Amino acid sequence: MSEHQPHANYGRETPQFTAGRRRILVTGAEGAAGHVLVEQLATRGLQVHCADSRPMCLPSAVCHLMPEPTNPGFLPALARIVQRYGIDLVIPASSDALPAISVGRLSLGVDVVVPGPGPTGTAHDRLLTAWSLRSHGVGVPDFGVPSDFADAEDALDAMGGQLTLRSRWASGAQAATVLNGSDDVDWSAMSDDWFVQRFVPGPAYSVVLYRPLDGKGRLSTVLEESVRDDTEATMTLVGDDHAVGVEGVARAAVRALGLTGPLEVGVRRGADGLPMVLDVQACFGPHSGLNPEMLDAVLRDHPAPPSSGVRRHGNAPGAPVELRSRTARVEGA
Repeated sequence: MSEHQPHANYGRETPQFTAGRRRILVTGAEGAAGHVLVEQLATRGLQVHCADSRPMCLPSAVCHLMPEPTNPGFLPALARIVQRYGIDLVIPASSDALPAISVGRLSLGVDVVVPGPGPTGTAHDRLLTAWSLRSHGVGVPDFGVPSDFADAEDALDAMGGQLTLRSRWASGAQAATVLNGSDDVDWSAMSDDWFVQRFVPGPAYSVVLYRPLDGKGRLSTVLEESVRDDTEATMTLVGDDHAVGVEGVARAAVRALGLTGPLEVGVRRGADGLPMVLDVQACFGPHSGLNPEMLDAVLRDHPAPPSSGVRRHGNAPGAPVELRSRTARVEGA
């Protein structure tokens, strides 16, 4: 698959992309999170490149069509874009490419905003995520995979009469299907690529947060989801008095998983009022625009390389030089 397509801004830097500014590559840019992130970067006067396996049209960025993350050509294609266009920072904006980018980040030769391979691999698998959170005492709904239950009726009984089904993998469909009756699904056709979770009917929240590399500091925003007449959900900023418990369980979750960087955690309150973690996204999420300080912190903790050129490291083309490690810091409690 070619990296370039015959669109005006595919693989071509337009006049506004002038020398002297940072060049940042956003992967997974065609999703909602990518669109929001690209616009935030562009409004900061940065030169933005975006890449995805799906065709896209983002006027404020130079676009590149990539192989899918599971394709063996994904990392080589990403490395070619980095080298050809002098990219100095790569920021993933979708979960599907995180495992490949985390494992292969040194081969890109530049700074990459991604957690380590271990935490990334755990967060990519919703079953491993739930196991890990439960073992650390973080509240999660009852869960399992289809093979844990004899049939749909058995699963519903174990989950209190109502459950949700979603892809076990963070790269799969993000939406959850609510199952109310055993006739709603052919359980014998369900593989363990699905994740089963007790349905939690309480208020839904999204916690947008940034955890520095040293694990210290506090930068988070709690948003409450509201849906009216089955229309698109809207997010409302939650005041500090009501956000404490929700924010606390989200921060406990990312600590337990060892995740760093920009994150988004889905939380719901149970019937007893206690918040429980439903999902963890280990990169920029679709609501990052409501916490703009998070991107400022990322750019501060991943500064531009020396003006002598783009850093190169590992197996990426070009003369390798040492990539200095950094410790990110955020002021606060």
